[in-house]
Amino acid sequence: MKKIPFLFALLLTITLLFTGCATKVKTTENATTVTQPSEAVDVGHYDNDDDGEEIDVLPNQTISEDGKYVITGEIDGQVLVTAENVTLILDGANINCSDASAILGKDGNGSDIAQNLTIELRGENTVTSGSKHGIQGKDNLTITGTGSVNISAEKDGLHAGETLTVKDGIVNVIKSFEGMEATNIVISGGSSTINSTDDGINATIDVGETETPSIDISGGEVVLYSTSDGIDSNGTLNVTDGTIAIFIGATRDGDGTDVDRGGTILPALYGTASISAGSEIEVDGLWSFTPTSNVTSFCLMLPGLANGKTYQISVNERALMSVTATTTIQGMMMGGGNLRNAPKPDIITTI
Repeated sequence: MKKIPFLFALLLTITLLFTGCATKVKTTENATTVTQPSEAVDVGHYDNDDDGEEIDVLPNQTISEDGKYVITGEIDGQVLVTAENVTLILDGANINCSDASAILGKDGNGSDIAQNLTIELRGENTVTSGSKHGIQGKDNLTITGTGSVNISAEKDGLHAGETLTVKDGIVNVIKSFEGMEATNIVISGGSSTINSTDDGINATIDVGETETPSIDISGGEVVLYSTSDGIDSNGTLNVTDGTIAIFIGATRDGDGTDVDRGGTILPALYGTASISAGSEIEVDGLWSFTPTSNVTSFCLMLPGLANGKTYQISVNERALMSVTATTTIQGMMMGGGNLRNAPKPDIITTI
């Protein structure tokens, strides 16, 4: 790991305008300021993920030294992180990259040392990728803070090579293929809303790797809108706390939960029904919510549900169905495990 004196206490504040304009740098008290060029900097040819074609990207900003960086204002292009331990503080940032991941963590020194990239949210932020992932970490990616981020991406909203952790903050994935994807996904707090055209949350590995993927949820609020699986672990799934609402729309084979190697979950209500967007769903006075997309099936893990107890579900104050809470994981398939880029089995046992 690089040993750079005082860098962990360093606060680097960069106020950025559109590409082609001069970069304004704001200096704060007790802060050292480093001016990044507003022009693109050629740092090499980077493939933005493991399953995409090679794309030549000239980043708008390159961060090559460990430390904390505050990013505000407009960035037209990619923020490339090649250092090993970096915190990006997004404070009113609007990052838009049309041909690559908007924020990309990548190996910059040829070493095998794991990269730890933390995104700290302050205020309202927007991250947009026109062709790749919204925010991508090479190894470990952590989301924290008291602010929010709206993410629109052609591929995954949040993507990490190893572990993706959501501690707190508000994450709104407005558009994605898969909302969150990594080998291991840990959600302990915050509020996450995900819209995806495939899986909402997906834990998986690359072909040839042997690690067991995992999803662990121990807190926070998670709302998923998916046209495939809401939560898909090609390994294990453990849910011990939090509020999780999964809404599946028109789908080919989607389940609320789809797990290959078992696990444990909170008592869940599974149901199949046609519910229009904008309709209020209520569960026996315990919880109510108005989904923003049409629903064909749902999975609800809510505080206060008791395993084996039957609950009345209403839509727009009219009784819809009675559902018994269960801790049996829907779509569970023991053994094996799926891989990134590998086809799913034709037969899935639904319980």
